[in-house]
Amino acid sequence: MIKSIKLRNFKAFENFSITLKESSLLVGPNSAGKSTILSSLKFAEACLRNAKRVRFSLSRRHGSSWIQGYSIPIKDFELLNESVRHEFRESNETSLELIWQNGCKLRAVWPDNSSDEDDTPYFYLLDSLGRIPKTPKQVRDDYSPIGIIPALTPLEHEEEILTPDYVRKNQASRLSSRHFRNQLKILSEDYESWNDFLDFAEPWMGGMEISAPVVQYGPTTSIDVFYTEPGSEKEKELVWAGDGVQIWLQLLLHIYRLKDSPTLVLDEPEVFLHADLQRRLVRLIDSLGIQVVLATHSSEVLAEADSKAIVWIDKSKKSAIRAPRKEGMETLSSALGTAFNLGMAKALRAKGVVFVEGKDLRTLRILAKNLGFTNIVADMELAVVPINGYSHWGSAEAFGWLVKDFLKGSIGSTIILDRDYRTQKQVDAVTAKLAEAGLHCHVWSKKELESYLISPAAISRLSGCPRSEVEQAMDAIMADMYGDVFAKINCERQATERSAKQHEVNITASTLADFAPKWADAEYRRSVCPPKDVLSRLNEYLQSNKSKAVSFDALARHIRREEVPDEMVEVLTRIDRLAQQGAALGKVDAPRV
Repeated sequence: MIKSIKLRNFKAFENFSITLKESSLLVGPNSAGKSTILSSLKFAEACLRNAKRVRFSLSRRHGSSWIQGYSIPIKDFELLNESVRHEFRESNETSLELIWQNGCKLRAVWPDNSSDEDDTPYFYLLDSLGRIPKTPKQVRDDYSPIGIIPALTPLEHEEEILTPDYVRKNQASRLSSRHFRNQLKILSEDYESWNDFLDFAEPWMGGMEISAPVVQYGPTTSIDVFYTEPGSEKEKELVWAGDGVQIWLQLLLHIYRLKDSPTLVLDEPEVFLHADLQRRLVRLIDSLGIQVVLATHSSEVLAEADSKAIVWIDKSKKSAIRAPRKEGMETLSSALGTAFNLGMAKALRAKGVVFVEGKDLRTLRILAKNLGFTNIVADMELAVVPINGYSHWGSAEAFGWLVKDFLKGSIGSTIILDRDYRTQKQVDAVTAKLAEAGLHCHVWSKKELESYLISPAAISRLSGCPRSEVEQAMDAIMADMYGDVFAKINCERQATERSAKQHEVNITASTLADFAPKWADAEYRRSVCPPKDVLSRLNEYLQSNKSKAVSFDALARHIRREEVPDEMVEVLTRIDRLAQQGAALGKVDAPRV
């Protein structure tokens, strides 16, 4: 996984850096530098391919150090070599640096032309300790590969049979789309690989099916690939599919080919895709569990993606800006040429809508994939809309009335809220209010979503720390939270129960009498203690005892079915069915007065 990119006097950028996380959706106006950043990744991938095959071949002085490096693969990037310097400044050194998560680096240098020294461009590698890798094997071991999906175009009307070596050599080049049927033919010649691809693609095909390629012999040989659409048994050749479908099938094949690469790079893949396919693409790449770097102009892509994955690129700045604030999304939409509310537009086109708090969307999807709820991960008709905390449930209520009164209840809706320390009376009031608007509401019985992932067994398995030690450490951590948790529960009780007849002292005494015996139960403590604080302090303990730290994403990805509380499974089951059944499942009866 790549940690960051630094560009100095490199094409559009004078001095620029970007930090990459699991997902980075690069956005910005035209000519902002998005494609330049992707070009730097493609260039680095070509350099790595060389370094993984041969030893370094030159010795140069860079700064105050002598390094052993490699010639830049000019034949793959001739245009880059001609126009790489920022504003054609020949007197300034141009450089590119990629840093991997493990600390390894790749540096490419175009020396300045003002001195008498050799100005031939070169690149070199440094391992996590700052040393030059000695062998191609060390490079292969230390530097994770970068998967590049080439620019894709609609298919050729006909396609001749080509040699497998030629097809494989150009699979990541601009010729890739011209060889798509050949790529499928080569894949289909291995029965297991072909069926593995079909299994991978099936959830994302929307009911469409493709058959193994058929070779046509005659004066010229050619390849046909036939498909059927939902509701029809009539086979058609891919040339008769729309451009969007042709591009989508190519994307599926490339993503399948690169799904094991730690990093995947795509440049505006949405160009030929209609809205539903763009949304499907976001869900697909999100389900892979790998790092994705994608440049886009699509409001559909942004509407479907986690806002924290959005990275604003502006070549006039020194660094990229990650996760624009919600109040800045309007400006973002305007800059991208769209004027509508992204979240509402997405919800009104869906079959079912789920409102969730904050980052719960990402965790739910990871957990859903782990437990096999494929509709939540892949379904094209389910919109998941984040709301900014429990107190903003009113925005979901307004949506519910809109659907109920104007769309005749045609969209099924549900909302999932954290309980925090609210009383049952408070929960019942909100649930009833939302039911009147036609929304099913589920309030977690535990404090929040992450509370369901605080499993000693799962934490022990992922960290390598014995379960008994994990439980002891958690008990000690939560024991320190007794006073704070009680105070917050008591505060909510005071807010709802205090009256002229009910003094706060009596309420506190009643709350304590109810709370103290429950606190003796470890499961209750895990349900009311703040899970993020618990895990943060637990990770300090784990790392101090030479065990691995654990994240909620990792827990959601690896927790076992028997370790997940039934309530969580029931909620995921309902959302999964909502994706299939829409309004029929989303409707609830308003409470009788």
